[in-house]
Amino acid sequence: MKNAIICFVFIFIPFLINAQETTKTAIVSPKGNWYFGAEMGLNTITSFKLGESNKSFQGGVLAEYYTGRHWSLTGQIKYFETGVSFFKPNTHSGSWFDLGSDAYSGVFKGAVISIPVAIKWEFRIFKNFRGSLKMGYAHSFETKSSYTNYSENLKTDYPKNYGSSISGLGFNYFLNNKTAIYVDFETYFGGRKAKIPALIFDNDQHVMNNLINIGVKHNFKK
Repeated sequence: MKNAIICFVFIFIPFLINAQETTKTAIVSPKGNWYFGAEMGLNTITSFKLGESNKSFQGGVLAEYYTGRHWSLTGQIKYFETGVSFFKPNTHSGSWFDLGSDAYSGVFKGAVISIPVAIKWEFRIFKNFRGSLKMGYAHSFETKSSYTNYSENLKTDYPKNYGSSISGLGFNYFLNNKTAIYVDFETYFGGRKAKIPALIFDNDQHVMNNLINIGVKHNFKK
């Protein structure tokens, strides 16, 4: 993971130096422009609850259109690993009045190609350095699906594509009106991988991921 990030940085150093040399002091207004970029970073599977290794590499590409000076629509194609693990013990009391439930357990490990679309609001912090907030929807397609140690009373035939809600925050710095570098944090929630019966409300187990992205984006318009 560390080596991959170092390689990513060195690939773009000449590109960023050239962009920095042409940086203007004026505040950049990206309204009406398309930016295309690449990103990579760390993926943390927060829905692993039994101590599995939950960190891995993730990466993708970005397309962003600024509808205004502070608003944009973003689309990405991402690849990252997913998973769920859970254990619920047997809670039967053995008495004549028994409100307990059976034991349930399972481990799902997978990987997806995800297509998130989001609306983003950027706010200026200092000159061309901005903070951002975003919300949106992602549709994911599993490239790997593995169900192990599932209790016999739980199904394992969930759809291999599903929707997720996404939210995020980050920082964006315009080197000039053509190029920007950014760091952001995203949370993905979606894709049910278990339905545990309960007395009143079933306990659903969903895949959940936190992604940290480091990226560069560029407007190729002449």
